[in-house]
Amino acid sequence: MGIRSRIFLIVFLLLTVSIAITYVVAERDLTRTFKLQIVDELEKQANLLVASVDNLNKFSNINDADNAANELGKASNSRVTFITNNGNVIGDSQLEIEQISSLDNHALREEFVDALKNGNGWSSRYSNTLNQDLLYFAIKDNQEINPNIIRIAVPLNYLDKITDTLSLSVILLFAVVFIVSIIASGVAANFLYSNIQDLAEAANSISKGVLKNDNLKALPTQRVDEFGTVARSISQISEDLKNQIKMIAKQRDQFGLVLDDLGEGIIVTNKKGDVVFTNEQASIILHIDDLSNTNIKKLDIPALNYLFKRVKNKKSADIEFEIEIDNKNTQWVLGSMNQSKTTGEFILVVHDITQLRQLNSMRRDFISNLSHELRTPVSVIRANSETLLDGALENKKDAKVFAKAILRNSERLSLMVSDLIDLSRIEYGDLKLNIVPIDLDSFIEPFILSMESLTKKKGINLTYKPAHKTKIKADVQALERILTNLIDNAFKYSPEESFIEISTKQDDNNVRVMVSDNGIGISEADKGYIFDRFYRAASARASHNKGSGLGLAIVKNLVNSLNGEVGVSSGSPEGSTFWFTLPSGK
Repeated sequence: MGIRSRIFLIVFLLLTVSIAITYVVAERDLTRTFKLQIVDELEKQANLLVASVDNLNKFSNINDADNAANELGKASNSRVTFITNNGNVIGDSQLEIEQISSLDNHALREEFVDALKNGNGWSSRYSNTLNQDLLYFAIKDNQEINPNIIRIAVPLNYLDKITDTLSLSVILLFAVVFIVSIIASGVAANFLYSNIQDLAEAANSISKGVLKNDNLKALPTQRVDEFGTVARSISQISEDLKNQIKMIAKQRDQFGLVLDDLGEGIIVTNKKGDVVFTNEQASIILHIDDLSNTNIKKLDIPALNYLFKRVKNKKSADIEFEIEIDNKNTQWVLGSMNQSKTTGEFILVVHDITQLRQLNSMRRDFISNLSHELRTPVSVIRANSETLLDGALENKKDAKVFAKAILRNSERLSLMVSDLIDLSRIEYGDLKLNIVPIDLDSFIEPFILSMESLTKKKGINLTYKPAHKTKIKADVQALERILTNLIDNAFKYSPEESFIEISTKQDDNNVRVMVSDNGIGISEADKGYIFDRFYRAASARASHNKGSGLGLAIVKNLVNSLNGEVGVSSGSPEGSTFWFTLPSGK
């Protein structure tokens, strides 16, 4: 056997064995590494699911559990399964409710057993339900006693594809080995020199950050000598660099998603003001369709130009500014800008503070209205008290008049304070409601009888016309106060010998209760504010009827606490109709 044949045989056998071993090891390590990577990612997603669900005992039925599993499965792009601690499945994102009941008990599944014992566990197997290989990861929920299991699974199709690709590559590589062995036996010296040159070029490319596949494929990775070892090392380094770059790109995308979900706008510019990064929320807050590839100075927002100029000198600045959305609405924005110490770039964070502005405005209006309403009775009490002290006590007739005025205004003041306390309790949830099914007919009939003493004073006819079929869900005392306030309001502004009608009708899953009168009515301009605190329509202020303007505000908050809605409409042909809805009961 000649030298060329010996070289061919030795090279071919060595490379063949090397490739076979490499294939077995690569397949094993690739499979294991890929599975562990998937498990690591599934563990992160499972922790997010536990944080979102908290515990499975909060679901009252299998429909709620399966709907939650469907939503989480869609959001995580994976199969999400809810399993009770006895192994029963109560929700699965890839199965219909009818299919869930036919599933086997999961108490003996490997991942289920490990999760109950250690807090979490995983396994991979073929799913007869979905007819594919899946990797499962199970974790306990936050239930402290007898915790349940939340499981997430993804298919292993991608791993099969990688293995198939690896096998095809090995087959092709065997063909290449055969050809290379023939060439090596004839031109060994030139081949060695060529490989040295290729190694040098590949190393040079990697040092410059160039990772082209054409450069890497030319490396003699199939050789088993020193050159082959160096070639494989260079190839591995290039693969590691590729993986690192992919990981960095993935983390960058994930960071971008996090920034989009913060609810705050982020804009990063260079020292010239050119936008180099922005998230979607910034475009939404500033009402600008596209902020990329623009300059912050050209956005036609003077406040941002001010921030940019100030940060160049002060390194950080913030300002509140207003953006006109349309002819009627404006939006308030808080902008904060800082200069990065490492890159020198400018980072702008914008917050939508419109709602905070509105809340501050409401607080100022409330204090102003409260001061105004309290001033009158306090002034009257003080004036009459001073008059009595100045000598009116000696005149019993005058003293009685002044004393009555003091009593009347103190009662008004006491009623106003009582209403304010009740309104605050309702708004802050301190009022405990006992919501039970109520037969509205049985409730309203004695209520009308109790109001006869009031309606007879003006000869008003109070009637009831029901048109509903079910009970309602409400608190008895809250319902009584709602109706009392509405009837009292209708009584105040209805003429003598008129009528007040209580009627009902069925609306889907609610019962609508309406209180109608033929009084002075409410103008269209007042309807939007009639349920605000201390608000009284112009016609009401002009009448002799006294009131604090808190009754309808209490009605609105009580109805909202009972999961209903409230409103007002014009009567026919005159007057007004106040209505509210309450959920239907059995």
